[in-house]
Amino acid sequence: MSSVNNKKPDLTEFPARSQFPLPPDLVDAMLSWYGEMRRDLPWRQTRDPYAILVSEIMLQQTRVETVINRYESFLERFPTITNLAEASLDDVLAEWSGLGYYRRPRLLHRLATVVVDTHAGEIPDTREELLKLPGIGPYTSAAVGSIAFGIPALSIDGNVARIMCRLAGIEDDPRRSKVRQRFEAMAADAMHCHPPGMVNQTIMELGARVCTPRSPRCDQCPCSSYCEAHELGIEEQIPPRRSKLVKAVTEYAAVIEDNGRLLMFRGQRPSLVSDMWEFPTLDSRLTEKPASGNSRAQKARLSHYIKEQLGWSVRLGSKLGEIRHGMTDRRISCHVYEASLSGNQTTISGAATGLEEPDHNIPDFGWFTIKEAMALALAASARKTLTTLLDVDLTTPQGPS
Repeated sequence: MSSVNNKKPDLTEFPARSQFPLPPDLVDAMLSWYGEMRRDLPWRQTRDPYAILVSEIMLQQTRVETVINRYESFLERFPTITNLAEASLDDVLAEWSGLGYYRRPRLLHRLATVVVDTHAGEIPDTREELLKLPGIGPYTSAAVGSIAFGIPALSIDGNVARIMCRLAGIEDDPRRSKVRQRFEAMAADAMHCHPPGMVNQTIMELGARVCTPRSPRCDQCPCSSYCEAHELGIEEQIPPRRSKLVKAVTEYAAVIEDNGRLLMFRGQRPSLVSDMWEFPTLDSRLTEKPASGNSRAQKARLSHYIKEQLGWSVRLGSKLGEIRHGMTDRRISCHVYEASLSGNQTTISGAATGLEEPDHNIPDFGWFTIKEAMALALAASARKTLTTLLDVDLTTPQGPS
């Protein structure tokens, strides 16, 4: 799709109008439905490009219900892109904690720095320049561009692709470039005749609430009388589902406590949770031979790993429990044990006899009270360990610990 290079887009640069456009009556019906049924979401109450950008980054692979509270607190903490650029990455990650996919805040922080340094703190108003920013791809550039600047660009996510495929009866893979080009052509007329941001938000809202992957609510859909998949009774077969390869991963973690403080690390697994704090954790993928299901074997391997990687001897106690959580491509089971440092290594400062600082590319470690740990950018397993196994309420302010 061609980029538009001014605030009031030159519509002649939009892709040629398709021989398969969305019928005007259909577009009117969709927009009317959106006007009556759309959710009252905070990012829909603003035209501020920065606030819209933050919402779009947060909403990537994250539920709306999860984003709402974090979105407002994030903007309270970093109300402008300059504030975000001037903040430390640690502060940004801590504010993001709980939203997951921590590559996003790292890229958002880098983007803010680029915008301040290169664009005088103003988010670019063309797709061409938006696409040059860290972490911005075709979808986000189209969403931000259309909503904030009126650029006629279709933002194609899973919801939009599903609706377009069903309307036109497209059984091909929506990831293919020729299929996506057809989506853009289908929407070209609507983008010319209506505010592009509203068109995008309407289609996304329909996909999220009505035209769902399973059990679509066709009786509530303003598109049903125009929908080829509905007419043929193959709504749930379009678009074709691709099987996801999900890996099962086992982890073993040690909660090492000393004088009311917990030992935590950041950077012990750079390729996995590089900027997140966690308890000393052995990932089964990092060993040649994973521990068996036997508790004694698990403890022995975890103890050996901590000694080998961190240089400290630990005494593992009873098993606190098992934490389960998931990511896009993996399902993780983490076995958590209570532990203490062996012999005379115990110290808060790390200066006691026999306690050597780790020298295995571990950039940060420290002893934290529960209150202090709560303020860290925690990996998912550490957060769940605190909330589930140690019974800490992360939503309630803690007194001195």
